[in-house]
Amino acid sequence: MVTPAEIREHYDSLAFVYRTFWGDHLHHGLFEIGDGIPAGAQTRLLQYCVGLMDDCGGLRVLDVGCGYGGTMLYLAQNHGCQCMGVTLSPKQARIARDLAEKAGVRVDVLVADAGQFVFPEAHFDLIWIMESSEHFQDKRRFFEDVAHTLRPGGQLLLAAWTGSMESARVREVARRFLCPELWSGEQYRSAIESSGMQVDHSEDLTSQVTHTWEVCQQRALAVPLAVKLLPRAAREFVEGIPVILEAYRSGELSYTVVTARK
Repeated sequence: MVTPAEIREHYDSLAFVYRTFWGDHLHHGLFEIGDGIPAGAQTRLLQYCVGLMDDCGGLRVLDVGCGYGGTMLYLAQNHGCQCMGVTLSPKQARIARDLAEKAGVRVDVLVADAGQFVFPEAHFDLIWIMESSEHFQDKRRFFEDVAHTLRPGGQLLLAAWTGSMESARVREVARRFLCPELWSGEQYRSAIESSGMQVDHSEDLTSQVTHTWEVCQQRALAVPLAVKLLPRAAREFVEGIPVILEAYRSGELSYTVVTARK
């Protein structure tokens, strides 16, 4: 079983590699036809997800699995949100705080396991979960915690790699990327509704985000000697790129965005 300590070590040890491949936004990009610029595509995914919500102006936001804080900085700078981020990785937290300080933006960043985090009751207007729920051991309990900590009328934004663990390709993606279990979109929607929230929107964005991994593959192939010199964990990450690409292209792995409200 994948442990939080293993996930923490993974992100601490691969901080440089992830930033090299994905920059300060540790998530997929939303690509348009003819668009090959990853940073712009990542911002476009944020903009798209914000557009699915009600007015985000001035909301109190909890970003679960905040990475380097890119989403928090975007929401704070562009929508005046008050943001708190939670990450397992002390290195990610340091980078997030440094980026916020350089940007002149105040955000709170906590180093904590989302599975053990004490969610205050009716405290947040928006819970943002972008590509972190894949690592959670007890997803059903987590969504109960989300419902507990949202204010009445509060919103959830979930973006996740989705697929059935009955698929060998999906199981291999889960193994390589330290995911205890990947869920289908239906499993997520069912757990969210069982927690007492109402699903407002669910959408498959696979075709628009898969190019993220094609960009990663191109970058790795461009520097084969450098890849060979990387630490073992980093080499394993690079070796996993064609695995996730194959899973996406087969249709067995998908990228799902869900919004819900309390």
